[in-house]
Amino acid sequence: MEVDGKKALAVLDKAEVAKTNGDFDIAISLYKEYLSMVDPSFTHGVWFSMAEILFETKQLQVSLTHCDKALTMMKDFIPALELRIKIQKELGNRKAAEKDQTFIDELDKIEQSKWDDPNHYYHYK
Repeated sequence: MEVDGKKALAVLDKAEVAKTNGDFDIAISLYKEYLSMVDPSFTHGVWFSMAEILFETKQLQVSLTHCDKALTMMKDFIPALELRIKIQKELGNRKAAEKDQTFIDELDKIEQSKWDDPNHYYHYK
């Protein structure tokens, strides 16, 4: 896949501006265009941004699907997990929301244990 990085980044920038300005339809369209231009390996943030827009516009099921897509690319992407918790609560799926919260709590414990360990590389300069 040949990627024109400058063009892809320009499209992504336009999408972010449209999202910030509340032009959600334009933003979604630009995000999709960006996705068609790049390798999907590191697009979890774009899927998450679309999920945020869809959540804002009360398209909960589609937003959930986009969160899931972001999480298939990066399973410990906490912003997507947090949004998925909100969506699950809105949909009345308390158990699914609790499962995601438990996963976030486990990730937080792992991270904290690194900071608590004086021999962990986090403490080296």
